[in-house]
Amino acid sequence: MATLALAGVLATASTRLPAFQPQAPTTAPNTRPLFAEADAARILNEIRTALEANRRNHLLRLFDARRMPNYAEFRDEVVAFFEKYDSFQVQYQLKQVRMDGEFGAVLADFVLEAAPPIAGSPNLRRNVPVRLITAWDGKQWKIVDLSPRNLFQ
Repeated sequence: MATLALAGVLATASTRLPAFQPQAPTTAPNTRPLFAEADAARILNEIRTALEANRRNHLLRLFDARRMPNYAEFRDEVVAFFEKYDSFQVQYQLKQVRMDGEFGAVLADFVLEAAPPIAGSPNLRRNVPVRLITAWDGKQWKIVDLSPRNLFQ
């Protein structure tokens, strides 16, 4: 009898309870990971790859157009640079990586060699210390500032 009563209670309770609905995991808004050496190396490697593959749009996608001061001017300089030269070789040595508030900072020695499409025209060789400032866009670290700005002129 007790078994029958328990079965009746369970049947009644199950009809009154809402069905279990699994919920998607929630993430805290505005969370950003710490900017690490691996992030800096990825960005520098993507710059190298974009230049050596002669892919200016890929290079420009590494920069945050909304947050970078004078991005339109910078973009135009990059476009002109890719029109002037068609073969690139890049080397870099990562020197320092750090967080500065919400921004990541990278210091690297950067060697850029570029050859024009016209034979006999002079090649370009720049060996400069480069500073990149990055910001988290919700998915990845993007460059919001580059110094020296004339690297691609």
